[in-house]
Amino acid sequence: TDMDVLREMSAQVQQALREIPGTMDVRDDLGNLQTDYKYIPRREALDFHGLSLDEVAWQGRSMIIDSEIGEYPIGNGEEDLKIQLSSAWASQAGAVGGPSREDEFATMRFVTLNGKIVSADSVLELEQDLVPLSITHRDTLRTVTVLAKNIPGTGIYDSDILAQLQPQLDKMQQNWGQGYQYKFGGDAETSSETFGSAGIMLIVAIFLVFALLVLQFASYTQPLIIMLTIPFATIGLFIGFWLFKIPFSFPAMIGVISLTGIVVNNAIFMVDRMNARRQEGMDVRNAAAFGSSDRLRPILTTSLTTVIGLLPLAFSDAKWYPLCMAIIFGLISSTLIAFFVVPGLYLQLTSNKAVEQEV
Repeated sequence: TDMDVLREMSAQVQQALREIPGTMDVRDDLGNLQTDYKYIPRREALDFHGLSLDEVAWQGRSMIIDSEIGEYPIGNGEEDLKIQLSSAWASQAGAVGGPSREDEFATMRFVTLNGKIVSADSVLELEQDLVPLSITHRDTLRTVTVLAKNIPGTGIYDSDILAQLQPQLDKMQQNWGQGYQYKFGGDAETSSETFGSAGIMLIVAIFLVFALLVLQFASYTQPLIIMLTIPFATIGLFIGFWLFKIPFSFPAMIGVISLTGIVVNNAIFMVDRMNARRQEGMDVRNAAAFGSSDRLRPILTTSLTTVIGLLPLAFSDAKWYPLCMAIIFGLISSTLIAFFVVPGLYLQLTSNKAVEQEV
């Protein structure tokens, strides 16, 4: 049956997961099997005794589940009295349900239209089977979910486990029958959705920062100079993550979004000071040189204090480590590169003609 195939596939995937270092608590959602009885109608016997399938189904239902008689109000604020009728079976221990043993099945009786009593084994065939406690469906298809956790403190993350598991699943799928496939869920599924939302947030953050800078400087070129420091931050971020083998997770993505508002501060300080130097009468070349040198010590000091302040948080808990390291690597690279790039861009994109008009 389909469930037998799914259970066998689940066992293969669980075995593959257990062989991957860093995994624990590997299991599926099928659980243990329980005994299940199926009643198969004997059509010839039903015709012989004058019973229809609907009559057998109705009488069998009354012996297996409860029938609601009605609800009667008691008054005085008490709950209504609910009366239900069901058959009592010893194996159910007073609970509602049908027979769960073969000896109880033998005591079931059906009544024909003529009032004749017919035993269940005369018109029904009992089949015993083992079935899971629950059967899950997704998009009307039967599914089995294999669950696992990563061992805390080992430095092995979900992405590392999935990277090792996926090639094995692709190899297994070649031997699966038509219509059987796998799909990652849990953290892997939510991460893809979350990264999509975070990407939109990043675009919105960049747009808002650019719009505020345009209002502040009354120009499009100088905000562009400032915004170009953001890609330099990502260079240091990815190099740092590669050197220290840090997986790019959602907290790291939040750190990237935070960088859009942090790294532009250094460029804002430099461009603002360069503009002040031009107002003092300097040409563009000298304004770019003296403006960046004037802000060298303050920018290095603020960046260094920010990095030092983030280090205790980064090592306090593993969940903060990717976020803090993303900000630290991005801030270090953007600070160092900005002292070379911002003056150069300012010199190339700013004309001396504007200085003459301002003077």
